[in-house]
Amino acid sequence: MTNLSTTNQLTGLELQLLDNATALVPYLQKFGAIIDEERHIPDEVIQKVTDAGLFKLGTPKEYGGHDVSIRAMVEIISEVARGNGSVGWVVQIINGNNYTASLSLPPAVTDLIFRQEDEVRFCSVLQARKASVKKVDGGYWVEEGFWGFGSGSKHATHAFLNLMDGESMNKSMGMMLAVVPMSQITIIDDWYTMSLKGSASNSLEMRNVFIPEQFVVTQNLKPMEALPIELQGRDRYRPHVQLITSITTGISAILGLARGAVEYFVERAPHKGITMTVHTSQAAVGHIQYKVGLAAMKVESAHLHISRTIDNLERHVQNAEQFSLKEISQIQTDMTYAAMLCWEAVDLLMAESGGGVIADTNRLSQIFRDIRGGCNHALTTASTGLELYGRVLMGMPPQHMLTLASNFFLK
Repeated sequence: MTNLSTTNQLTGLELQLLDNATALVPYLQKFGAIIDEERHIPDEVIQKVTDAGLFKLGTPKEYGGHDVSIRAMVEIISEVARGNGSVGWVVQIINGNNYTASLSLPPAVTDLIFRQEDEVRFCSVLQARKASVKKVDGGYWVEEGFWGFGSGSKHATHAFLNLMDGESMNKSMGMMLAVVPMSQITIIDDWYTMSLKGSASNSLEMRNVFIPEQFVVTQNLKPMEALPIELQGRDRYRPHVQLITSITTGISAILGLARGAVEYFVERAPHKGITMTVHTSQAAVGHIQYKVGLAAMKVESAHLHISRTIDNLERHVQNAEQFSLKEISQIQTDMTYAAMLCWEAVDLLMAESGGGVIADTNRLSQIFRDIRGGCNHALTTASTGLELYGRVLMGMPPQHMLTLASNFFLK
């Protein structure tokens, strides 16, 4: 269910994966209430997603993955989220993390990990809430570590965890990203929420765990004078990994949820009246027509911002160009603004759906809850993005951690 003619920019394989995702939509919609009630995605649903090849979008081809373009990843995952927000969120997180991990890790480590299992699935948390870590011979000893919001952890094989908390990151201007098998991590069952209930974004805990040095990547956030010109193929995306993370692990599910809301409302409107009025069909009422048009335009405008972001990224990657501070701030703000537009679209439709929409089993109610949670994610919070863009436009330094992290490849 793409629009704005994006399908002509996808390969044959990517179009097939998009069709696979679309075919799953009715199936996923049937599981909406079950997923929320059980607070996780049933194994049979996970298997369906696996069989459709949708957990290998961001996995390198040499390890049996599809290694789709970033544009294709957004479109395919948005279709999954059109079926169910929690499933879309988990598919988004795992694919985005697989892509990020494979770009961040040394090739030898990537090879070792991705050859271990038929289907590697990474969850991640990029800032620890608590981390007591010591450097020891051959690696690092995690005495105690606690990470919040481990989306997809229940279905992951590995975690990609920052061994630093916020204070340590600010002091060192860097991150220590560790690959840890899920067998060494305790999942804390604390995901009791109003939103994205099935994502099981539980907290993760480690105590007295040794991590070999080869599985820890230190990312220095200090400026670099120029991009490495010798990078070829997929490796050309390596310098932009922080920026790619903001695209691949936040906006896709939100876009799909908003598309699903418009579709659901339009399907029901001809057969639904307005209580306490003479109107027997919402579709025939002028102010409803206006709201639907406005909501649809907000979603399509969000897609335009996402498309601009991807176009800008691809142009810089293909030409090995560095970003200006304004350019990179605009890209990150595009994502947060797109999320805000999607939320506003769903909120408009929710307000015109009558009292029955507050039922937990109403699909629009579930979309409303899920998209609100998604838009509160650190990478899609509109106020943070708009503050960033405003600061940069007025000549002030950025306050956004990912902008600071991208500092090393700015002009």
